[in-house]
Amino acid sequence: MSETLHIGVEGGGSCSKGILLDGEGNILATGETGCTNHWDIGLDDVGNRIVDLIENMLAQAGCKGRVVDSVGLSLSGMDTPQNTIDMANTLHQMRPNLITGNKKAKAYNDSISALETATSQGGAVVISGTGSNCRLVEPNDGTSYNCGGWGHMIGDEGSGYWIAWTALKTLIDHDDGFSKCEYSLDYVRQSMKEYFEVSTNLDMLTHLYTKFAKHAIAKFTIKLVEGADKGDALCLDVFKKAGHALAKHIIAVCTKSSPEKFPAGLTVVCVGSVWKSYKYLKDSFESTLQSVVKDFNGVTLKQLRKNGAIGAAIVGSRDTGYNVPIDYDKHTETMSILA
Repeated sequence: MSETLHIGVEGGGSCSKGILLDGEGNILATGETGCTNHWDIGLDDVGNRIVDLIENMLAQAGCKGRVVDSVGLSLSGMDTPQNTIDMANTLHQMRPNLITGNKKAKAYNDSISALETATSQGGAVVISGTGSNCRLVEPNDGTSYNCGGWGHMIGDEGSGYWIAWTALKTLIDHDDGFSKCEYSLDYVRQSMKEYFEVSTNLDMLTHLYTKFAKHAIAKFTIKLVEGADKGDALCLDVFKKAGHALAKHIIAVCTKSSPEKFPAGLTVVCVGSVWKSYKYLKDSFESTLQSVVKDFNGVTLKQLRKNGAIGAAIVGSRDTGYNVPIDYDKHTETMSILA
């Protein structure tokens, strides 16, 4: 084991993962915690969860009390330079001696950890978990372009929350007579009653107002996956729309870049629990993406085999002055090659 220690945290709106690496890139410990989006729970709570996560991983590796050499935080909600500074300062105030030489953690958007785990040649990351986001990073200079990440009020298209919201809205709009649905609503209606423990549509108001929880609504998507498995037409249609929406994120960021930046084609890393149901997204996603496939000389879709926090640890260590190696092929697998 190398003497240096490097922490990475990949943070989402529902679940966050941590990893502890040595200087040779070996995994010494892993861990999990809850939401680390500061827009949802505030910087102080995010900081406390990250400190607990780091301490637990150090204890797990038999390094309790050790000072680490770098910390990379790749968190949802880190969308501006000031966000990243505030997060680093918050953690530093809580644990000023966490990093060797009294250094501060490095904070990034949650898309960075996935891309750094998958490739060193730039590419795009499209996240679809509780929420959704997409970022393209050009190789060489690291110029990046973003689409999405605006939260459930005006964005999150193609995410777990959006999929659940679309199914529920389709049902309620149909019952209200606002917009008729061409598919049977029986499965979605019964699933809504069981999952949310309601008897009528009006009972849903509690979940939409006083007991609103974005992650809880997003998890209703699990029931919709089960419906798609059974061939329910409405569930299948909602996932078709989600695939289309996620592809539009990639198209949007690609219009801000140029194919010349990616002579070997574009790598797209697909991250988040919604991608576990790719078979229901695949047709609409890949057909919508054809313009990018043509312009960028092909698109390779990848997903992570390992904890995406590895990428956060790698970029955090690099920006702190270390060169921790990573085997990209070991940590990713190809979903599809579009040519």
